[in-house]
Amino acid sequence: MAIEQQVIQYSQLINRRVIDRGTAEEVGRIDELWLNSKSHHIVGFSSKSGGVLGLGVKRHSFTWEQIYSIGADSIVVNINAEVEDPEKSPEISHPIIGHEVLTESGNTAGELRDYIIATQTGAVVGYLYKSSGWRGAVEGTYLLSPEDISSIGSKRILVIDTAIQDAQPYTDGMNQKLNKVGELLKDDYTKTMGDLRGLMKGAQNISEQAKSKVQEVAGQAREGTMSLAEQAREGTVSFAEQAREKANEVANQTRDRVAEMRGESTATPVLPESQVVAEPDVIVEAPVVIEYEVISEAPPKTEKSENQA
Repeated sequence: MAIEQQVIQYSQLINRRVIDRGTAEEVGRIDELWLNSKSHHIVGFSSKSGGVLGLGVKRHSFTWEQIYSIGADSIVVNINAEVEDPEKSPEISHPIIGHEVLTESGNTAGELRDYIIATQTGAVVGYLYKSSGWRGAVEGTYLLSPEDISSIGSKRILVIDTAIQDAQPYTDGMNQKLNKVGELLKDDYTKTMGDLRGLMKGAQNISEQAKSKVQEVAGQAREGTMSLAEQAREGTVSFAEQAREKANEVANQTRDRVAEMRGESTATPVLPESQVVAEPDVIVEAPVVIEYEVISEAPPKTEKSENQA
């Protein structure tokens, strides 16, 4: 066998395709499993194919040992015509799904719904039943071990009382599912509230960071403004000094020019205090323009002019 699955349920095998390993052809679909009620083993199964309304139906029988692999939707088998039909064994029980589950004390416990099979050996490792009445509508299925089974008949299964009293849940019913939903909602509420608190804390941290950043930027802007004011003041003072120097230079040049025209000495005179450009503090004062009255020199006297005089 090349079976990889550990266990599989009866309900998962019924109606599964059967493929011949030698020809890769489909020989039918599983329609019945043969259970040995004494050893709690599946000794074989049958498949059927074709036919409409039961006409022309072809049936095949296989032992469990003929199974090569069990896939998700198909079973691959090795067909051997010499294998004895296991259906002829006197220990084979009729299909037991739907059998009444009855305790040895005579109390109905429920109804058989499924059973679990070990894929390597075909051994039944558990029987699944559901409680009778309203409990069966709201509860899940329960598990019975082969040791809990006293006997298997054509219509019912007899089980020991303690197996029902200490029944082991196998699948969840409506009550369990509702309880789980309530727990999930509770967990989700707790998680959601935790997430909200985290978001609020994160928003507070972001607000504090933003406030700190605004204060930092404001400080930088204030420092930048003071620096610009200092630069402007220094620039203004520098411009004033340059203007004063330029005014003095122009005044000196003007004085020299006038003195040259008069033929006077070009020695640098001391300007009156009122004409010196004072150094401003911040505001630049207009340069003082020194006005000179240009006096034309009289032409030299000649003898003719003296006689005329």
